[in-house]
Amino acid sequence: MVNYHALTSSLNLSGTNVVVVGGTHGIGAAIATRFAELGSSVLIMGRNESAGNAIVSAMRNAARTEAKLAFVRADLGTVKAIRKAPDDIAAWAGAQGVDYLIQCQGGPRMGIWPPTRESATIAFNVQLLSHFLIPYLLLSRPQPVLRQGARISNIMRPGAQVQVLDLDDPMGLNLIEKGKLAYLKNIRLGIPFMADLFTEEFNRRFPQVHTMHVYPGSVATNFVDSFGWLIRLVYAIFSLFAQSPEAYADVAVWQHASDEWKARGWAFFNHKGREVTVDKRVTEEGDDGIRAAVWAKMLELSDEKQL
Repeated sequence: MVNYHALTSSLNLSGTNVVVVGGTHGIGAAIATRFAELGSSVLIMGRNESAGNAIVSAMRNAARTEAKLAFVRADLGTVKAIRKAPDDIAAWAGAQGVDYLIQCQGGPRMGIWPPTRESATIAFNVQLLSHFLIPYLLLSRPQPVLRQGARISNIMRPGAQVQVLDLDDPMGLNLIEKGKLAYLKNIRLGIPFMADLFTEEFNRRFPQVHTMHVYPGSVATNFVDSFGWLIRLVYAIFSLFAQSPEAYADVAVWQHASDEWKARGWAFFNHKGREVTVDKRVTEEGDDGIRAAVWAKMLELSDEKQL
């Protein structure tokens, strides 16, 4: 079994700038803290200011060097808020720019259940649109904030298989009326499939950086505090078999920052160090229709013009 903690402990990341979106809890917080411990300057973004300040304190306690460690509040449920986030990132990074953009935003903590048209829109903006628009705006500036060779990571679930993608209703708003299961299927498959498609398109349109869609596996993030006893019991049993956020943070840092891993050049992979097979429509040469369609839809939803 690979000892990722030992591997990451050999890294010296002093002088690198890291942004972790969704960095106030769980996976994001653990990744941010590990990067800080290895010498990186780290900006975390999230909704909860008290949680954000607590993670900044944890990073300062873990840091070996005098690095820039900060929190900026970002509630990414609206396009307006998403568009502000790249400005905050640019102001923090300065002329050096950003080396690693880790996107962990979304998940059960968003409080979107039961789904309504309003909550489904918020969920889509946080779980997908922000993953597209933040790096897009950072890269499309006259002076890109993501520097040459930067790594962009969407931590979700690559490899979804979707027979038909409804780009007339990408948020699944009309599915709510058909029942919760139909909506959940769209969240579980449609959103990660679209992430696969625009991950590949980022690599084709912005080859100076490397964009990835990464599966973290089962991670015991404590999101059930406000749920009923039955869900808390199920989660407690699940936690016995899942890895901790700190254990996954070592995997994530190695898979993003080590020269050995960068040499693989993979865009879709998992926590076990294996490449993930994606739908052939994602990578097939000469068949960029669906990729281009998703790219155009993301721009439309972002109030951006097609370049």
